[in-house]
Amino acid sequence: MSVLPAIVLLIAAVNPPRRVTELGSDRRAVASGAALTFAVLAVLGGLGDWLLDIFDITAPTFRVAVGLVLVVRGVVDLFRPPGPALGAGSGGAVAPVFFPVLFRPEVGLVAISVAVDAGFGPMAMGAAAGLALVVGAVARARRARYQRALGIVFSTALIVLGVDRLIDGVFAL
Repeated sequence: MSVLPAIVLLIAAVNPPRRVTELGSDRRAVASGAALTFAVLAVLGGLGDWLLDIFDITAPTFRVAVGLVLVVRGVVDLFRPPGPALGAGSGGAVAPVFFPVLFRPEVGLVAISVAVDAGFGPMAMGAAAGLALVVGAVARARRARYQRALGIVFSTALIVLGVDRLIDGVFAL
């Protein structure tokens, strides 16, 4: 996997337009939650090869599994409306911003997959770009009317990239 598709895959997995509709307007909590999410993704990416080795999972098998998860998540996001936006005083950076909104299973799996296939640098760039888009959109403090449509575009991209991961993994087996 080359650098640009790796970055796009991570941004699509984060799906900033959809995440923004699920977050409140507390900029500090969102920025802190995004920083915590980036730190966890960096650890997962750094330990990616080791995690696959310890669980005796080959990289192609992991690609197939990640592809399946991404396709399912993309389809769910495509057809299910976003959850209600959290109020300004609804919580802190850890809950509900870090988990369950920003750090989700598919994002962690993609971070590991991209770090194993493309290296830590592209994984870090993609995670930082996706999370920065979320923080930037919340900092603007206004919800765009086209947010839902953009979320659909990102969900569709996630499905396409998930199928790519799946096929790439199958052909590498």
